[in-house]
Amino acid sequence: MNKVRIYLAIATAGWLTTAPIVEADGSVWLPAPGSGTMTMSYVSQSADNMWVGKNGPNPIPFQGLDQSTVTLNGTYGFSDAVSVDISVGRSEVSPKHGRPIPLETDGITDTEVGLTWRFRDEIVSGGPSAAVRFGAVIAGNYPTGGPGPAEIGGDPTRVGAGPTAIGDGASGIELSGVVGKVFNNRVALSAELGIRNRSGDVPRETFMNFDAHFIVGEHLVLSTQYHIQSSSGDIDIGPPPGPGAHGRHWDQFPNVAEDVNRVSVGGTLLFNKVDIGLHWFKVLDGRNTAEFKAFGGTLTYKFNR
Repeated sequence: MNKVRIYLAIATAGWLTTAPIVEADGSVWLPAPGSGTMTMSYVSQSADNMWVGKNGPNPIPFQGLDQSTVTLNGTYGFSDAVSVDISVGRSEVSPKHGRPIPLETDGITDTEVGLTWRFRDEIVSGGPSAAVRFGAVIAGNYPTGGPGPAEIGGDPTRVGAGPTAIGDGASGIELSGVVGKVFNNRVALSAELGIRNRSGDVPRETFMNFDAHFIVGEHLVLSTQYHIQSSSGDIDIGPPPGPGAHGRHWDQFPNVAEDVNRVSVGGTLLFNKVDIGLHWFKVLDGRNTAEFKAFGGTLTYKFNR
């Protein structure tokens, strides 16, 4: 069982770094005390359509986006029940078909720092393991909304990123609870429910993750996830007075309500010190969200004290 939990901790560490944006997931399978992982990931994603608002024909075509992100993630086990994680990256977003407004943008992604406490262990209790994760989000270095460029009557000295912004440009905190259990040392199921609050007028987000891991052997773990994000906001892209309407109100883009339903599948090859992961993602539905398809790869180094 201990070896199985090591497999799951490694697979989970690689999994969270290949999300299309830096957004840490909680897990009940923690690194062993004094051990941890360092994971480098690359994600490429692309979209030609997006969901706008709650009503109307969706998804609708738009000028399209390409985005590539490199992320570095670290995890460390302080004890059998406590671990820390940190993730940060760099991302570039560009138009797919020529030069639309907004323009290309790039920068350092938001930094995620988390502390996980597993207060119930399935090995001891016989029932599912349970944990809570507290996270801090530190806003990255990238343009967000801001006034539009001169082509649409904005201030030519201040070019905003608008919908190509890498994130909301706001720091915050998040709290989630996670339950999970391993069945017959082959299948591991987990579920997470959490809430994320950012500064300013950025809407509060509620998120859920449903994960399944299949331990094929000591060198391969297959994984799948269904992710749901729901926003508390009521601002949509496009219709006045929302951002993007007639090229105006770009400063409102970080305050747009964004809902996401996303499915992910992938696998991790386990070796002695270095592991390799491949993952694929697709946004199935949403609100003010691009219909992204993404592919990512990870390289994970394992270390012990």
